[in-house]
Amino acid sequence: MKTTIILLLCLISAKFSTAQQARQTIDYEYFRDDKQHYAFELFKNTSSNDDVLMLNFASNGTLSKIDKIHILKGAEEIKLKFKMRQDVVSSDNPELKFYPIMFSKKELDEKVLGCEAKIRFKMDNGIIYTLPLVLCNTTESGLKD
Repeated sequence: MKTTIILLLCLISAKFSTAQQARQTIDYEYFRDDKQHYAFELFKNTSSNDDVLMLNFASNGTLSKIDKIHILKGAEEIKLKFKMRQDVVSSDNPELKFYPIMFSKKELDEKVLGCEAKIRFKMDNGIIYTLPLVLCNTTESGLKD
């Protein structure tokens, strides 16, 4: 009986550890002050071989969708094509709204060179959120082709 319980616990912990590795975080940035909070997490699904990067944008603002995304490199502004994902992102903070999107890693690699950049989210109500974006993480984490 004791051996069965230990074996069961080992199997459960192995299942949790492999589930945690299903996605590989590339970058996470946030901004918070007294009135607003917004953040993004950029990640790759390690169980698929496609070149799709996924991003979860979160904000406590009253918004309904992301209108445009731009990558800023110095004075250059690069428009990023993206699609909304149907994933449901949950949080313990009921004020946060999540916007799960995906875009092509290949397109990002072709358009953006270098490590340091900024990502700008323009919302449908005109509000613009800008955060730093570390693009070298795609190379360091083995995601570069």
